[in-house]
Amino acid sequence: MKLSLIPALAAVLLFSGCGGEEQRISGTITLTNELYDGGSYYYAMGLSFDEAKEVPTLPDAYRADIKLIAGAVEDGGPVVAFLSANTLNPPFTLTGTYASESAAKSAFSALTSVGTNTWVDLAAPLEANQVWVIKTRDATYAKLRIISVALNSTVNPPTASCSLEWVWQPDGSATFPVK
Repeated sequence: MKLSLIPALAAVLLFSGCGGEEQRISGTITLTNELYDGGSYYYAMGLSFDEAKEVPTLPDAYRADIKLIAGAVEDGGPVVAFLSANTLNPPFTLTGTYASESAAKSAFSALTSVGTNTWVDLAAPLEANQVWVIKTRDATYAKLRIISVALNSTVNPPTASCSLEWVWQPDGSATFPVK
């Protein structure tokens, strides 16, 4: 009797650990710089790699890893669309700007590790067919392929939207997982 309970107990333990969802490490998203009324302040929506979704950029809950902004990067400079991150050190590096979507997709797929790069504070200016790498405040990395960017600088405040593909390395290593 005891011997027949052991396989049944092993099966129960094995299947009880299999019910959870696997963490998403990649996806596509469209971010905008639209502001929402939060009562005492306005907030935008940003991308959280850990949650694999759009989250509010609330000042008391630093969930968003990146957010889209439309504005001048330099005093008196032109209005551009750019990505910002809540980090102490410069988080972005541009690995390339490509002439076509297929070239950008190929470069994005071929990018398997972070490598040695020059890091900058903002991913600016954003353009379609760029590939960026970000180092998050939690010392993890993600690669981003900019699919499209729309900017309207004729309104006040300027509006922007950006569609991007992302792959995140949640363990902090400098090697990107294969999707």
